[in-house]
Amino acid sequence: MSEEKLITISTRMDKESLKYIDKLSKRFNLDKSTALRNLLKKGIEKDKKDSALELYLKGDLSVEGAAKFAGVYIGEFIELLKDKGIELNLTINDYKEGLKTLKKVWK
Repeated sequence: MSEEKLITISTRMDKESLKYIDKLSKRFNLDKSTALRNLLKKGIEKDKKDSALELYLKGDLSVEGAAKFAGVYIGEFIELLKDKGIELNLTINDYKEGLKTLKKVWK
């Protein structure tokens, strides 16, 4: 884990979830807090992508905005769309903005 300061929170969990965390911690030789942090981090990463997809489909975010929301590169977000069978709904303005971004990057 990075040297980022960890903040303590408390939460209530159902017994099945707690059993799963116990199982993970034993299987991977981790303390329960680390097992829970790892599991929560994976869940957050998945939720960010799922939410970005939903916002993109509703038209609330562009491809670039959705990629930023998901915390991934645009190419990775486009691959995610492809994997889900979702077509890009790019406009001419999206294309022009992409060209502007490329010009900035390659200067």
